[in-house]
Amino acid sequence: MTAAGNAVRVLRTHRTLVVALVSALVAAAVTAAAILLIQRSAPRPGPSVTVAVVGDAYAAGRLNRVVWPTLLAQRTGWSVANFALPGSGFAADGPGGYAFTWQVDRALAARPDTVLLVGGIDDGGYLGTGNITQSAVDAIHKVIRAGKRVLVIGPTWFDQSVPPTVSGVNAEIRTAAEETRVPFLDALDPPWLTPELMLADRSGPNDDGQSVIADKVAAWLRSEASG
Repeated sequence: MTAAGNAVRVLRTHRTLVVALVSALVAAAVTAAAILLIQRSAPRPGPSVTVAVVGDAYAAGRLNRVVWPTLLAQRTGWSVANFALPGSGFAADGPGGYAFTWQVDRALAARPDTVLLVGGIDDGGYLGTGNITQSAVDAIHKVIRAGKRVLVIGPTWFDQSVPPTVSGVNAEIRTAAEETRVPFLDALDPPWLTPELMLADRSGPNDDGQSVIADKVAAWLRSEASG
């Protein structure tokens, strides 16, 4: 091959290498720009929150495919542990002695940031005895002594006409929250649920009702976290 031929071949090889290098640089720049765009547009993770729920059948569920503590975790990205048990309350201990103070012990063992005490209608049989308020104060103090944040929610109902037993339980739980100076959310003003959001036997919220409770609780916890 002549010298001129060699020169042409070298020139062609050089051009091929230059084109390949430029293509690689362009591809790398496009990839870097795409990654930067994704990082900038991705939602920033919020502060890590771990919540332990202490409650009754409304949180534990009855014939539900999903319960509101699970939905709360899904919709907020928080870690939510559910220790609720049917038939229990601040004073009511259900079929196995599982009052809220017992649930609090289990909840604290999970080392949450916040313990959410959610009152219910099972305490109705203790109305006027002083047991509800005192038991609520005891449960709240147990959480405070453990160095954790405690939030309290009263019972909810499924009709605008709230029975005196339910409103009475709500009032006694509110008193305990006020005495201990912890945040309290009144779920009866107005009631969160309607008959259409309840199971057929009215023993608890249906799946749509669970969803409504999850949204209400999430909104309140967000406001408390930002307050």
